[in-house]
Amino acid sequence: TAFLGPICVLACWTDIRHRLKEFLVCLLLLQTGMLGVFVSLDLVLFYVFWEVMLIPMALLILVWGHPARRIYAAVKFFLYTMAGSVFMLVGILVLYFYQARTTGLYSFDLVELGKLSLPFSLQLWLFVAFGVAFAIKVPMFPFHTWLPDAHTEAPTVGSVVLAAVLLKMGTYGFVRFNL
Repeated sequence: TAFLGPICVLACWTDIRHRLKEFLVCLLLLQTGMLGVFVSLDLVLFYVFWEVMLIPMALLILVWGHPARRIYAAVKFFLYTMAGSVFMLVGILVLYFYQARTTGLYSFDLVELGKLSLPFSLQLWLFVAFGVAFAIKVPMFPFHTWLPDAHTEAPTVGSVVLAAVLLKMGTYGFVRFNL
């Protein structure tokens, strides 16, 4: 992820003809969000960085995408990923309050949450809540319809970041949280 950032900056140097400064700011925010997701050990920070990625990527599609259907693609990307984030937020809050009720400790720390012994029914519910969020980001059937539009309408650098990192974050979430 860190290696891809400078490559994207170099690749967009001749491709982006207007608002280059704003484009690079979006890339930097996107890079920050992606790295934050991978290094966070706190569920709130994970969620914040997960959401930080959403806005710059939608802006890359909306402002610098191909003129044909970029507005449609950006809105569809935003709505799908935001809907998945709602499921994840509910799952995070359920974990937080379950831990507080069973241990008396109010924390979003992943190390502390990993020590919890969850009943199977709660595990199943959390698996579905987190799974929907990650399935949208991967994207998996039936949550995949945003991907062709986003790839087609995004600028080249946006499509590269989408394919190289953003789609892998859903798989990373499945491995880290669901499995």
